[in-house]
Amino acid sequence: MTMDKKGIYSPASDTTSYQSENDPYGIKKRTHDVFVPPQVEDTSYVPHQDVTEAQGKTQKRIARRRARSQRKKLARQRQLRRRNRRLAAVTGIIFVFFVWLILRFLPIPFGTVIIDGNERMSFDDVYQSCGIQNGIINVIQLSPDRMRERMEKDLRVASADISREFPATIHIRMQERQTVAVITTMYGFAYVDDTGKVIETAPQIKGVSAPLITGKKVDTLLLGDTIHDQSIRDSLSYLKSLEPELRKDITEINVGNPDNIIAYTSESLPVHLGSADDPAGRAEMTKELLQEVKRNHLSVQYIDTDPRAPLVKSS
Repeated sequence: MTMDKKGIYSPASDTTSYQSENDPYGIKKRTHDVFVPPQVEDTSYVPHQDVTEAQGKTQKRIARRRARSQRKKLARQRQLRRRNRRLAAVTGIIFVFFVWLILRFLPIPFGTVIIDGNERMSFDDVYQSCGIQNGIINVIQLSPDRMRERMEKDLRVASADISREFPATIHIRMQERQTVAVITTMYGFAYVDDTGKVIETAPQIKGVSAPLITGKKVDTLLLGDTIHDQSIRDSLSYLKSLEPELRKDITEINVGNPDNIIAYTSESLPVHLGSADDPAGRAEMTKELLQEVKRNHLSVQYIDTDPRAPLVKSS
């Protein structure tokens, strides 16, 4: 635009050609002169983004390194604990073995021996019988098998059961041989058990409450000998079958006639045993007949214990 002499603006001559009826003042012309850039994708920039990303990656690397270091540290600690346990186990084994050697070969008391079943034998007798020297009990130095073998060779012992018990105990369960009868020999008397084994000899009868077997003299008997005479063995089986209280009431058994063996009570009552066959049955019949005699206050000449035909012979 230009100003005339009167101070009035008028459109410039170079813009006159753009004027038209619809745009007398050239507004469209002036607005079209502004440059508008084309629309592009928004790639807005966030300040410090690269620094934050870098710091995050660094922290992750540090965390990974710390985790690896912690795992290695835990692995070293576990390995150290395992090594310490192995060392402690080896040390303990060596110590136990050293203590075992001391107890095995030196006369040091250790442990306990329990004895059941000894009536006539004292504890010292049992110790000597099973091999305990000088009364020093060391269960590590003792062998239950060897102890049992030694005791079974002792004529005073009928049987022995020996076992170890935790932690340091040896238990002896034994059964002594019991004198069932006394037999007259050429040079004295022999004390025998229910199997016919001689467990003691003496020139005279001493205080033993056992019946005397008479009617047959036996040659010299030594300790450990076994009687094989059938009538004597049958009589011993009969005595074994009697109850202990009733056995004490029998004072003598005469085997002079093997087919008519006679036992005598403390009241001199004859008890006929025949050939002493079926000793258990005759022992039971003896008990019943003696109870009947005592209960009825009978005066009898003898009793016959034949299980097939028992008899009470009155006087």
